[in-house]
Amino acid sequence: MNGIRGVECLWGDLKKHPQCPHGPTLLFNRYIDGESEKFYACSACRDRKLCNFYLTYGQELSKSEKSKWEQKGKKLVQCYPHQKLFIRFNEIKAESTMKRCYCHNCEKLILISEKDKHNNHKVTENLTDYQMHHPTELLKPLNSVKKEAQYLFSKKSTKDIINMLLKLGAKQVLCVGTPRIYEYISEHHIDKISSLLLDLDGRFHNFFGPLDYCWYNLFNHHFFNKDAIHVFKDFITQNKGKDTYLICDPPFGGRVEPMSYTIKTIFDLHKKLNNNNNNDFSLKIMFMFPYFMEHIIKEKSNPPSVAGGLKDLKMSDYKVDYENHPLFVSGEHGKKQSSPVRIFTNIPLKLLELPASDGYKFCEDCEKWVSSENKHCKKCKECTSKNGKTYKHCKICKRCVKPTWMHCKTCKRCTLQEHVCGQVPNIVGKCFKCNELGHTEKECPNLLSTETTAKTDVKKGKIIKKRKAESELKTSAVKKPKIRDSKMITRRKNLVINKRKTSKLKKNKDHRNQKRSIK
Repeated sequence: MNGIRGVECLWGDLKKHPQCPHGPTLLFNRYIDGESEKFYACSACRDRKLCNFYLTYGQELSKSEKSKWEQKGKKLVQCYPHQKLFIRFNEIKAESTMKRCYCHNCEKLILISEKDKHNNHKVTENLTDYQMHHPTELLKPLNSVKKEAQYLFSKKSTKDIINMLLKLGAKQVLCVGTPRIYEYISEHHIDKISSLLLDLDGRFHNFFGPLDYCWYNLFNHHFFNKDAIHVFKDFITQNKGKDTYLICDPPFGGRVEPMSYTIKTIFDLHKKLNNNNNNDFSLKIMFMFPYFMEHIIKEKSNPPSVAGGLKDLKMSDYKVDYENHPLFVSGEHGKKQSSPVRIFTNIPLKLLELPASDGYKFCEDCEKWVSSENKHCKKCKECTSKNGKTYKHCKICKRCVKPTWMHCKTCKRCTLQEHVCGQVPNIVGKCFKCNELGHTEKECPNLLSTETTAKTDVKKGKIIKKRKAESELKTSAVKKPKIRDSKMITRRKNLVINKRKTSKLKKNKDHRNQKRSIK
């Protein structure tokens, strides 16, 4: 398998794709020894051990295989009968705190009298009202890196994001994979903002009702319960779709292509259902993702020439902190330069007011809120810092770079001070410019050839201009003395002519005088 190169996820009509228990599958394309191989695989699980659906493109499932996958899908949905579980929630909530329990193994609420049936299970007892309404502080975060790795917003970031929404005048907030945002709104701002939670974690069925929570797969816009799609559509048409915001915190290891397709689908559906052609009333998006994925979002999330989705989002300077991740935390317990997660949004950055108490400030030149360490570069004409440190400008590269980087004359670019010159990384994906394998955009031969041609043309133009200037100088240097000589000759001739004229006049005058004297 050494010949396998980068895998890409292809956009397409998901309704025509075969389905696994997690909804419509995705179409992938990979290159083995230069040859393309397309196949369908599960959208939610990146590990075949979790969902082993695999179908080569062009083939079809047999009737028995199709029936087998349908049965698996039904069995999965039956694990969480939403209405029954919500009735159960209200029954247990009506009991005293001492009688309330939650079994983490069975993933359901139980009474203390039923605990005997859950021997050797991890059971949390004495559930408070707060825990019942804040399951993210009761449930153990899922840690499957290949499916549902769960990292929750810190309380500080949750409050900051809600304050941003309030200042923007949000009335409806669609919480996609952001249960902390949903819980905070439900507790503090239920009179100002209505919210709906869409999440892949089925355990939330035990705590939130059918009108508050939909079991949802972000990677294929799939609702596991058929009735949930109507709840979703009713929600995004509230108030004719005005002041509706989508807050999304996806798994960072997921493919950007299907996420972008889903975001675009929701955006277009919101526009269509509300008959909205006014950009001021369009769906506003806040998408949490690491800053170092900015280029991938811009170049890889959409097919070429297709706008919308993640491609149109701009990165804010706000650092999103997480409660249960050692790298995505600011301050003493996190990285020195704080969390790398940022908010990507279609909201004008000058309107997204960041907390001044944390050092964020408004840059008049860029017309946006930036972090305290982000200094405006007059040469680049923008605030250039991205990683939480103040960047420095390289005159040779003509751009700002990380403060730990130095310009290498051998590599002809800025890089880490300790590096191996001339080392070429193994490129497994495609070039963003020519869509060919084996090189990046910077090393693209097509780009280099066009640049070389352009430079050659510029050089030729400069040489021609230089020659013209030199010839003009030579010509003028030769002509100047000639012109001077001709002017001197002309002056001499004029003097001679004038002398002759004056002598003739004198002779005529003398002759007249002689005639008068004779008379």
